[in-house]
Amino acid sequence: MKLKGQDQFIPRVTILPLGTGNDLSNTLGWGAGYAGEIPVEQVLRNILDAEVVKMDRWKVQVASKGLYFRKPKVLSMNNYFSVGPDALMALNFHEHREKTPSFFSSRIINKAVYFLYGTKDCLVQECKDLDKRIELELDGERVALPSLEGIIVCNIGYWGGGCRLWEGMGDEPCPPTRLDDGLLEVVGVFGSFHCAQIQVKLANPLRLGQAHTVRLVLKSSKMPMQVDGEPWAQGPCTITITHKTQALMLYHSAEQTDDDDDESSASETENPTPHDSPRPPGLASARA
Repeated sequence: MKLKGQDQFIPRVTILPLGTGNDLSNTLGWGAGYAGEIPVEQVLRNILDAEVVKMDRWKVQVASKGLYFRKPKVLSMNNYFSVGPDALMALNFHEHREKTPSFFSSRIINKAVYFLYGTKDCLVQECKDLDKRIELELDGERVALPSLEGIIVCNIGYWGGGCRLWEGMGDEPCPPTRLDDGLLEVVGVFGSFHCAQIQVKLANPLRLGQAHTVRLVLKSSKMPMQVDGEPWAQGPCTITITHKTQALMLYHSAEQTDDDDDESSASETENPTPHDSPRPPGLASARA
């Protein structure tokens, strides 16, 4: 977008959480869901009062093995990349929704279908022995992997529909995270059941490290992968994730009130609203 007198105009972006996961919205303080509980006029006032912050964006390059004359597939990533059980659930969900779109009419149904596919994978373990099929490098250094089923690369604080993945249960010290530090957080999971335990704060992920560049080599067989909730089945390949640019986002702080009157405040206590989300640690602001 260009304006007269400006070489480049970068719009400030806010998120209204109408979908199922809403992890980026949660990270930016706008909450995990919106069903009209806050008047539209108040939402617009919150947007006008919001703070401008920077957020890293990433380039995901997928070079398929043996296809040397074909250009690598290039994707943009804002939230996260993963290979393993959560990507498998997303892929199964996507294929089911493509076949019967009318069935997926609400958040409750969507979450129920995810739960069913997660339960199935707990029994089948389609992604087991990932450590034998994949190599991981963080900033050029090879990482020794234990017996994992999944690897998740995060740019934002929330994952999996409201889970603070890097922090886990919060009972162990871990390096702080920021949206604008040019670093990705990389964790391992031991299966669908482990993912479920992390989501309800009964387990910690395996923290593999933070890095400016992440490289994964899938040596054999197809594996489910996803970028920002968009899944696909991928054969042997090399995946390289590097910094692309920064976006300007709007952050809704807890100090902002959604309404001054007592009735609305009581209603908001019963139904979590965007200002319930904690501010990401060390989040830097960007002035217009």
